[in-house]
Amino acid sequence: MSAEPRVDVAWYHRPVAIVLLAIFVLGPLAIPLVWRTPAWSPRGRWIATVLILAYTVLLCWQVWVAVQFALEQLQQ
Repeated sequence: MSAEPRVDVAWYHRPVAIVLLAIFVLGPLAIPLVWRTPAWSPRGRWIATVLILAYTVLLCWQVWVAVQFALEQLQQ
């Protein structure tokens, strides 16, 4: 049994880094990182893409609700 040489991957191609960047920094701009990482299969890339887009839509909706609430409070 031979050990395969360890291939170091750049930090921004590691799944944990991509998830953290998508949640806290880049949002949907992290999608190119998802598609360039060798760590995920094509199915995993699609799942990550859908999750990132869903998270982005949720955040946009929350901002919309907060702005509408703030505008209502200002008009009273």
